[in-house]
Amino acid sequence: MELQSRGDALRAQGFGVAAILYDPQETLRAFSNRWGIEFPLLSDVGSVVIQRYGILNREAEGTRASGIPYPGTFILDPSGRVVDRVFEPRYQERLTVSSFALRLGDSITVPDRDATRVETDHLEAVSYASDTVVAPGNRFSLILDVMPKTEMHVYAPGDHTYQVIRLRLDAPNFIQQHAAVYPVSTPYLFEPLDETVPVYEAPFTFVQEITISMNDETSELAQTGDPLIIEGTLDYQACDSEICYLPARVPLRWECVPS
Repeated sequence: MELQSRGDALRAQGFGVAAILYDPQETLRAFSNRWGIEFPLLSDVGSVVIQRYGILNREAEGTRASGIPYPGTFILDPSGRVVDRVFEPRYQERLTVSSFALRLGDSITVPDRDATRVETDHLEAVSYASDTVVAPGNRFSLILDVMPKTEMHVYAPGDHTYQVIRLRLDAPNFIQQHAAVYPVSTPYLFEPLDETVPVYEAPFTFVQEITISMNDETSELAQTGDPLIIEGTLDYQACDSEICYLPARVPLRWECVPS
């Protein structure tokens, strides 16, 4: 249903959508009519295509779900070539459309009310989520835009002893954290010590994907309507062309509405 609700936005970005399912055409037609699905639902009775793609869920064989694929998404270019794919081990957990778009390099625009801004002597940062409304099973992104101030740089991962800029989350137990995505850094020559280290000088973006586990706690949270608040910190060390400042820690916050 998320694909249907985001259909206009996807088409505006140049994406077409189609879904392959193992159900017969009659079942898919009834489902499409009931929910007003506007993109093609392709019937793969016998899971012939699903098997050719190597995504048949063998664990479901012998059950009423026999023939079901692992849940996932393929991204094709205009020539039909697969350029990216994402698959999850459980059908209840899915990457949101917004997070997939981020992986493809698209940006996300959020209202000011949904973003949190912080500023230090060395940088400015804006935190926001890829999805303002989330549900148990969603895998979505916590985003942090970082803007170093003029002549400032912060340290990227690499072979050095400076404190690497790092995003740390103090998240509830039902939040599963995936590996944070660091952007590409640039080499910087620190002339006083004649050393070259990887840094970020221009504005850059952190992306931290998380998954909301499906359990009684998250189901209850979704029913109450209380906001899901995720807090964390940004740890970094900043330098300019002459001085390296003491390591710093900035509090961060993201807020979503459970559905």
